[in-house]
Amino acid sequence: MKKNIISFLEQLEKHNDREWFAKNRSLYDEARKEFETFIDLLIPAISKFDSSVRFMSAKECIFRIFRDVRFSNDKSPYKTNFGAFIAKGGRKNHGPGYYFHMQPDECFLSGGYGCLLPTL
Repeated sequence: MKKNIISFLEQLEKHNDREWFAKNRSLYDEARKEFETFIDLLIPAISKFDSSVRFMSAKECIFRIFRDVRFSNDKSPYKTNFGAFIAKGGRKNHGPGYYFHMQPDECFLSGGYGCLLPTL
């Protein structure tokens, strides 16, 4: 499973533009489906010790691949990783949860609570 995801992300890192992505959309769709399958397997494993995620689905937890480049010096349109935030409420939750990140040479699972302090 991991092989197609990493292969796609490696290619995307080299060719991070809309034209390449459009031509290779099927590779993205296949990699994303594999990532969804993995997250759908990870959720029940996490729910064994955290029942709040029991009814979540991968689609609710996975972040989009498109970057917001409006205020960035780097105008690359796509992220070169897949990420999912597994928590009650999915990726839109601002409370505690578990983040899974998959990228060539950098895969990790972390958990905790991120807090942004308001600026005064």
